[in-house]
Amino acid sequence: MPERPDPARQAILDAAVVEFEQHGFRKVALEDVARRAGVSRTTSYRRFTNRDELVAAVVDRENAALFADIAAELKHSGPQGDYYVEAFTLAILKFRRHRVLHRMITDEPGFILHLAQQHWGAAVERMAEALRVIFPAGFAERIGEAAVIEFADTILRYAAMALMLPSVQPLDTADDIRAFATRHFLPSLPAALHTGSA
Repeated sequence: MPERPDPARQAILDAAVVEFEQHGFRKVALEDVARRAGVSRTTSYRRFTNRDELVAAVVDRENAALFADIAAELKHSGPQGDYYVEAFTLAILKFRRHRVLHRMITDEPGFILHLAQQHWGAAVERMAEALRVIFPAGFAERIGEAAVIEFADTILRYAAMALMLPSVQPLDTADDIRAFATRHFLPSLPAALHTGSA
């Protein structure tokens, strides 16, 4: 059964995005977010017991929207080069342009690792949901759920590498990212993806 809409929760999440964008993740208190959302502190604390819980909810919501956007763009862009390389490249470029998620990676990499340890499973499932939309009809079923989950996990691991770690080779342009994906990401894909093309 789908969750009922919670306007106060949505207002708090919207306000949190603005606060995080303006002040960073570590400097924002729940009280600041509640004030911007136009809700009481009590209302805010009923939905999110602490800042880390709020940050995790914002990241989850923003990731879901980002992955859905990537899925829609790939679905409608048609064939171009290697599909997996293009998908990876698009994901990195869109993440870098995201106003809050990119700031979190650049300003708070340690915090990102902390969140990843706590919420990796949810992030993998969000990515797997996006993959099910991107894949042609029947492809996810043909390769199996385990391969979809493994692929989602692989994408997130290599994306974290490209976004957070220094590199000997530049990763600044789309062509740089494509070269990285071709050299490192493609060979690591689950075997089921090598037998059938998306």
